[in-house]
Amino acid sequence: MNDHNKIDPEVEIPKAAWGDLFRDGRGIYSALIIMGVCLHALQILVIAIVMPTVVADIGGADYYTWAALLYTIGSIIGAACVGPVWAFLGVRRGYGASGFAFMIGTIGCALAPDMLSLNISRGVQGIASGLVIGGGMALISGLFEEGLRKRLLAAYQGVWMIAQLMGPFIGGMFAQYGWWRGSFWSMVPILLVFSLIAIRFLPNQLSNENSEEKKHFPLFRLLILSGGIFCVALAGIVERDLVQLLLIGGAIFIIWIAFRLDSVAENRVYPSQALSIFSPVGTALWIMLLVGSVHTTVPLLLPLLLQVVHGVDPIYVGLVSLVISGGWTLGTFVVSGWSGRKEIVALWLGPLIMLTSLAIIVTIAQRPMLMTLTVAAFFMGFGVGIHNVHLLARTMASALKGEERITASAMPSIRSLGTAFGAATAGLLTNLAGLGTATKAEEVGPAVTLSYSFSLIPLTAAVLMMFWFLRISARKSNG
Repeated sequence: MNDHNKIDPEVEIPKAAWGDLFRDGRGIYSALIIMGVCLHALQILVIAIVMPTVVADIGGADYYTWAALLYTIGSIIGAACVGPVWAFLGVRRGYGASGFAFMIGTIGCALAPDMLSLNISRGVQGIASGLVIGGGMALISGLFEEGLRKRLLAAYQGVWMIAQLMGPFIGGMFAQYGWWRGSFWSMVPILLVFSLIAIRFLPNQLSNENSEEKKHFPLFRLLILSGGIFCVALAGIVERDLVQLLLIGGAIFIIWIAFRLDSVAENRVYPSQALSIFSPVGTALWIMLLVGSVHTTVPLLLPLLLQVVHGVDPIYVGLVSLVISGGWTLGTFVVSGWSGRKEIVALWLGPLIMLTSLAIIVTIAQRPMLMTLTVAAFFMGFGVGIHNVHLLARTMASALKGEERITASAMPSIRSLGTAFGAATAGLLTNLAGLGTATKAEEVGPAVTLSYSFSLIPLTAAVLMMFWFLRISARKSNG
């Protein structure tokens, strides 16, 4: 473990004040990281609202879902590329170039004459946004101490919540006036300012890293990884069961090959032992992947369950989605100042709360217990919130010397990978359960319940891994 970041899990770290994020020259860094996550989140959320207007204007209805799909794939790859890109360009120019690439992709979307051009631009946007979001994590790791990291990670989640409220509003406003291109043009000046601030104010090297010798760009490994992620993303949108199963199986194999090749490379994309449960970082990344897959499945299918089985209005469906995100945000802010024994409690309690909440949701999914279902959904998000901020901070602190950057940037990449697997698995299981046209309660109820029931397996694994993570991270700290 890196001695600079070495922590004793039993020791109370002095509680950092929120204002400390903006003192001693840190304000510009905090603002840059928060701006980056806001831009990334808005480009995820706005597109769903404006796409009907886009299709009405330029056509391409057959590729309706690809704009979101390519952005997601690109963001996973982009986050994994932070280490190699920064090794070539340095922190300042690397992060600034990411912002400029994001801006170019956004301009491409705004000018797109057809759906093909739009989707190519969305892919560029996705890669650049992954570099921004993964780079933001690397900046948190390299520019902020332990207590401040948790505060900034809490602010990070708060921005996600705000973006979830703003995204549909911004997209809806431009869609209402029929100017969908404006949803992209409005981001361009912000991205320009973001990029200029990065180039002007960021250091060229982070304090927790040594100077790196420039090495060849890991293009072959990234292409293999991209192929695997593309397979799992496609599995989430195809409808034939056998094709979905083959795509998921193929994706797991291809991604395993990519990680295997990466583990023996000199210029790694992911940290060493990234898939090893005998390493604190490897175990933590597994937890992020498993929790990410489950936390995707519940909000993905909940609107369908509420509308078809429980017959609620769409506005209530939107409210329940916000309840989950609100639970995550509240949990994050409640525990962001915890350390020592309190931190350990938050870490092991979070996944247990998630597991209990999901078990309740599975039990009552088809019963007329709407309020209980809503409360369970809230605690599902709350469970994520109270452990996630500490898991991220402790993973950064557990990084091996010289791997701080790729460890930090790997976290959003791995979580997004879990999200993709969660969506694909949910699609496969609901199809196998006979979802049909998704309009009949007798079909939707059992299909959603099956998918939720299956999610208990990875979530149980995450609970067990969290206990193991606490044990081996404590052993490393005391060793």
